[in-house]
Amino acid sequence: MAIYLGIDVGGTTIKIGLVSEKFELLDKTSINTRADSEAPDQITQRMMLSCEKFLAENNLNFMDVLAIGLGAPGTILNKSGMYTFTGNLPFRDYPLREKMRKFYSGQIYFGNDANVAALAENRLGAGQGTANTVMITLGTGLGTGVIINNRIYSGFNEAGVEFGHIVIEIDGEYCTCGRNGCWEAYVSASGLIRQTKAAINDNPDSILAQVAEEQGKVNGETVFLAVDRNCPVADRVFARYAYYIQVGMANLINAFMPEMIIMGGGIGYAGERLINSFKQGALDEAMLFGVPMPDFKTAVLGNDAGILGAAILASDCLADGKVY
Repeated sequence: MAIYLGIDVGGTTIKIGLVSEKFELLDKTSINTRADSEAPDQITQRMMLSCEKFLAENNLNFMDVLAIGLGAPGTILNKSGMYTFTGNLPFRDYPLREKMRKFYSGQIYFGNDANVAALAENRLGAGQGTANTVMITLGTGLGTGVIINNRIYSGFNEAGVEFGHIVIEIDGEYCTCGRNGCWEAYVSASGLIRQTKAAINDNPDSILAQVAEEQGKVNGETVFLAVDRNCPVADRVFARYAYYIQVGMANLINAFMPEMIIMGGGIGYAGERLINSFKQGALDEAMLFGVPMPDFKTAVLGNDAGILGAAILASDCLADGKVY
């Protein structure tokens, strides 16, 4: 049986999946990344040995693998096979493809994790049937994946589409990228938590403060729970947060005019409620005069998107004749 091996590298776990030629996820496993305790060579070796073991458990070996696709955070280059930079892993200018080839001699393809997740949602999930899709992942940071004509777009140097780092407020909040006022600083889970804490500090007797005390901490869900309890302070926090999303979304629409914008990530659980809070405002602000409107949907593939997207990337690269 011929299969694709899809690998989703994360800061905490590395997910590995066997994916059929029809992009069915046949089986999956995971290992701890150990980013804080192991060097890149150790992580890579353990990852590839885990792939080998996982294949054997399914009565397969590397000879049955059509190609390997791998998605990872940061800047990982498909053409050169180099993992040049990431904030949460120890990879810096690391020849990842060369190291993986010690275990597997076939074709190995790389993509940024947000891009491969967007590819999976475009082909198999919420964006199925569209050729031009943007996926926004709201988590600790803000990830963006752009699909144009059914292929990942990442710029001439494979480092583009960092839409979380467009500035929406001059001299605004500090962003981890080093700039101030980035979209990510306002609409990521981290940004929402900061805004919620500030509101609690200013309104210690509010229902919002009570919800946070009941939870034992402030997280991305706190403000939504307080809104459900008719807290006017939480309503204001949520309205401002939705406006920040709206401003960036209008910019994104003007830049790419996608058929579909897909929302995923840790705050994605808010689903239609979150989309409805900014959708009309974003469409009103964008340059949409007498033309079809983009649609918005919530991501549906969950934690499998990275594995599936990596496998689809491998298939696309083979189909496009990319040999590295």
